Amino acid sequence: PDLEAAIANQVRTAGLVNHPSWTLKLIQLFETQRVRHGMMVLGPSGAGKTCCIHILMKALTDIGQPHREMRMNPKAITASQMFGKLDVSTNDWTDGIFSTLWRKTLRTKKGEHVWLVLDGPVDTLWIENLNSVLDDNKTLTLANGDRIPMAPNCKIIFEPHNIDNASPATVSRNGMVYMSSSALDWKPILEGWLDTRSPVEKSTLMDLFDPIFTNVYRYNLTSLTPKIELLECNYIAQCITLLHGLIPTKDDGTPASQSHLGRLFVFTLMWSVGALLELEDRAKLESFMRQDAPQLDYPPVDASTGDTIF
Repeated sequence: PDLEAAIANQVRTAGLVNHPSWTLKLIQLFETQRVRHGMMVLGPSGAGKTCCIHILMKALTDIGQPHREMRMNPKAITASQMFGKLDVSTNDWTDGIFSTLWRKTLRTKKGEHVWLVLDGPVDTLWIENLNSVLDDNKTLTLANGDRIPMAPNCKIIFEPHNIDNASPATVSRNGMVYMSSSALDWKPILEGWLDTRSPVEKSTLMDLFDPIFTNVYRYNLTSLTPKIELLECNYIAQCITLLHGLIPTKDDGTPASQSHLGRLFVFTLMWSVGALLELEDRAKLESFMRQDAPQLDYPPVDASTGDTIF
């Protein structure tokens, strides 16, 4: 209960929306880290993995267990840069990034928890070397014969998109939390952004998005073929980015009127959901939008020339 209150408090502070299915993932991650020292937070980009880890750490810090993280991308470096390499001729040992961070965790203050986050695709080149860390030995064995034990207050967290390349030996040693893209639909993402806008904009845009966005997105999913597979969270993020850039700010002088916001909304809907479509699919999307939402203010199109709103 203390943790749930702390989570709700931190979510408010971060300007996010307390979405039940996403909060459930926070609790699952908390329960997993109680019993495991190696964890994987899986899920597509945009599903809220990093946010989940950060909010949980802040919430745990609030209830008197100070947490901090060290983050690195193992895929951006070679295996020798990650674990260190032995110079054969001089017998000199150079520590790698991961082994340096690992030694650093042993020097933390008592009562402080460190999470070592490996944020990047899982690859057999380096994940197999961590098998001795993830099992009950909890020891990192390096090429120069060093055996470095795991600090008791340290956890190791992987944050990949999928685990296609990990062997069953690795997977079975980790606690798994899967952040599904369906747990975070478009509404909480939009609400989180609208909370930073003026009340007039918030109510106008919410009234525009509510009846239309789900239908247009579903139609795009079922009847059209986008060139790249994208998730709901990516489409709404694209909408928000476009709106953020197009809505006139205070520096421009006049605030946007409701009719102006309506036109901007049509534009953002076209270039987020319709952005990845071929020309004939765009024409289909336009006719669907005109049928489904005739109340919107579409740009005038001369039908005889075969032009579309795009």
